[in-house]
Amino acid sequence: MIHELAIITFIVCIATYFVFFYLNKIKRNPSQRNVMRLIYANWVEERLNDDSVLTGVQALRNFMMGNSSFISALFILLGLLVGFYSGGFLDETVIFNSLTTGLVQISSIIVVISYCLVNFILSLRFITRLSLLITGNPRKYSIKKIEGINIAKRTFISAQNHWMLGVRGLFFMIATLLWLVNPILFIISSVLITVYLIGFHDFWSLLKQNPE
Repeated sequence: MIHELAIITFIVCIATYFVFFYLNKIKRNPSQRNVMRLIYANWVEERLNDDSVLTGVQALRNFMMGNSSFISALFILLGLLVGFYSGGFLDETVIFNSLTTGLVQISSIIVVISYCLVNFILSLRFITRLSLLITGNPRKYSIKKIEGINIAKRTFISAQNHWMLGVRGLFFMIATLLWLVNPILFIISSVLITVYLIGFHDFWSLLKQNPE
């Protein structure tokens, strides 16, 4: 019963976070994420105003290295988990009438790892594209309302969004790994991570009403 409650709690926490993420995105409420989005768009503009775009390319290279490091580490962890499951070290208690606890645990971890990998790989893809765009003078090129500079800005914002989602996935991956230790830890960590990300990191209001 406790394992069933644990996975249900985890799913509810993830769903809650992404509901807040979606609502914040479409409503553009004052938040850290939306302020950072403006900064990212301006970053591209500033790099194109530099005498040399090499500074921007170097920053993007560091970004790419960070993505590559996460991707490599996640693939190694994925291989270790598959070996761990094959070794038969997991809990064989049946939950949801037909599934073993160990299978659900490993499946949950693999799903979260796969989610992180997809986002980090997409982030790497967009950053690689941006490194070409900012060295190709995008201000010169446009077709009707489609301007090269706006494409470059959206490319960088997309890269940052996928990076952010990949990192948020790492938070929840920690919770799933704790499930292998104890289901209570899994429940507590899932709730705390969700509260932290929603209430203290991504979506709280940055604008305070001035009574004057």
